[in-house]
Amino acid sequence: MKKTIKLFNNLFLILALIAISAGIWHYKPALTNKFFQSEDFTRNLYKEARLLQSNQDFSSAYYTYSKISKYYKMYDIVLYQQASCAVAIEDEKTAIAKYESILKSYPKSPVASLASYNLGQAYLRIKADLQAEKQFLNTIKNYPDTDYAIGSFYYLGELNKNKNKEIAAQYWLKYIATAPSGKFALNSYYGLRDLNYAFNQTDKKRIGIVFFMRQNYRKALEYFNQLPQKEIWHYSAMCHKVLGNKQTSFSILKNGLRYYLDEKTDRSKIEKAMLSYVELNNSEQKTSWSDILSWTNIAKDFALYHKAQLLPFEEAKKLYEQIYSKYPESNYASESLWRLFWHAYDKGDYKNALSLGKKHLDSYENKKASPAVYFWMGKIFEKYENFSTAENFYNATLKKFPDSYYAFRANGRLNEIKGRSDNQWLTNRNNLLPVEEKKMETPYSYGEISEKYGIQAAELIYLEDYDTALMIMPEKDPFLESWIKLQKNLITGSIVVARNEMESIASKPETRDNKWKLIYPVYYAEEINQNALIYDIDPILILSLMKEESHFNQFAVSSSNARGLMQVLPQTASDIIRWKNLSDCTPNELFNPKTNIKVGATYLEYTGEMFDRNMLFAVASYNAGPGAVQTWLKRYPDEDLDRFVENIPYSQTKNYVKKVFGSYWNYKRIYGFE
Repeated sequence: MKKTIKLFNNLFLILALIAISAGIWHYKPALTNKFFQSEDFTRNLYKEARLLQSNQDFSSAYYTYSKISKYYKMYDIVLYQQASCAVAIEDEKTAIAKYESILKSYPKSPVASLASYNLGQAYLRIKADLQAEKQFLNTIKNYPDTDYAIGSFYYLGELNKNKNKEIAAQYWLKYIATAPSGKFALNSYYGLRDLNYAFNQTDKKRIGIVFFMRQNYRKALEYFNQLPQKEIWHYSAMCHKVLGNKQTSFSILKNGLRYYLDEKTDRSKIEKAMLSYVELNNSEQKTSWSDILSWTNIAKDFALYHKAQLLPFEEAKKLYEQIYSKYPESNYASESLWRLFWHAYDKGDYKNALSLGKKHLDSYENKKASPAVYFWMGKIFEKYENFSTAENFYNATLKKFPDSYYAFRANGRLNEIKGRSDNQWLTNRNNLLPVEEKKMETPYSYGEISEKYGIQAAELIYLEDYDTALMIMPEKDPFLESWIKLQKNLITGSIVVARNEMESIASKPETRDNKWKLIYPVYYAEEINQNALIYDIDPILILSLMKEESHFNQFAVSSSNARGLMQVLPQTASDIIRWKNLSDCTPNELFNPKTNIKVGATYLEYTGEMFDRNMLFAVASYNAGPGAVQTWLKRYPDEDLDRFVENIPYSQTKNYVKKVFGSYWNYKRIYGFE
């Protein structure tokens, strides 16, 4: 009997092994998915599922996500995506199970707060009101500093409106107070209105702001008109201004600026009110600023600076001195000191300029005017033939402000001091832009992203799931955001985000850092190279002008109706076509990159020809017109072109020249052009 049992057990074991072996062979993909998945295999599953999800094939996406091993480093995100798919196909039971699994197994997950909030919504949809209320309260308690906590206030109002109107009202009021521009602000207002809730003055102000944020100015005024003007004068004035009630707006602004300003008033609102008062006043602008200065000491530096812009320098000088002496921390103090410095230099008073320059450098480390002061201090020491000190200032300009127009000019002066030629604005027509487009690398490595924002964010970016990556990142990284915008072909937005962030950084990255290429990308290389060759222009200059004109938005339209990549006016295009005997084009054809670049390059060649191929004057003419530049040259015949640029009387053109040649310098240094 024992032998029979032993034989049976052995036979059973053999059959079991055969069955298991057969099972492994037959179901190998499933077993590999669950237990022995390679990283590449798992990543491909995620990408496949995400593609199905984006194509709204939610059932297939859910099934594909279910193949991913729970040992995957991003399994909490997988659960979240499954829950989203389940919600889309109205399988609330499954969605709830997935959200609960995230909160139970991954309480510190970057999607935990969203899972908590979405779980409350799921309970709400299946009419499980008690569970929903508990979940929204948990969201507020556990994730108090998130948008999901704020959204929970709205839903708690909804859940209580039929059982406790006072509690419901308090939740909705809390939402309005916290997020007047939030997606549920109007719904909260309508809920309060349906409850016939009696609004106090604070409530009315907040509701008025809700409508103001949504540009419903008439409705906003219904509430603002019930309040003392002192409380809401700025909002009320802006409403009347937009609605065309200019005289009413002007009167409110006048009273507000005279009687209602105090230290608690938001600075940006004060400045906007001042500008609107000057705009709406029929008097001269300098008279309007004088009125404002006689009424208030709040934001006086702002008013002084704007009045100074309208006065002859000898009168403005006193105002500039008052700004930097009385308001040294003001945003306008550095600029005021720079203007005094420049006036002294321009008049040949180098001793006074040197004193003012040193004062600026001692007081202001990294202001808008700082690179200009460093550069011109170098020019002063050149005039004194103290070349070693001049060299120090130029090197400091390059080190501290490597991407500025003044770095471009400091590099030129260093060449001169070291025995090489300062080519000034002489461009290189032999340059050639790389035609083969390369995919822009991320500004950070996988490891850097993982260290800064977590392994899930790094993995999502690697898998090109950018929307989910941005959603889970605890804070926005502008360079990463810029790069993601670029992947979505949002070129202009990408440039602006990266540029703004770079401007805020005191210590700039190395020249070859990928972050620079986000601000200075290369587009339309083939078309630019072709036209540069035809018209004998440096292609980098065309690229730089294009970048500053439109940020590569082929459909850009300016307030003066300039169109396309190189912002060509239809009338200018017609003139150039006639003068150069080009093929005719309609205004809308200027949105075509090939046509726009052709006409823009032709016009740049035309302006260059008018000034003996001096591309500084050509670029200035592209913006202001050749006639204006010819007038300035008669007024400022000085051979010092640096001085000519600073004395361009049109501030727009002066800044334009600096921007274009600043970009020209950056493209050369970042991409290694000669």
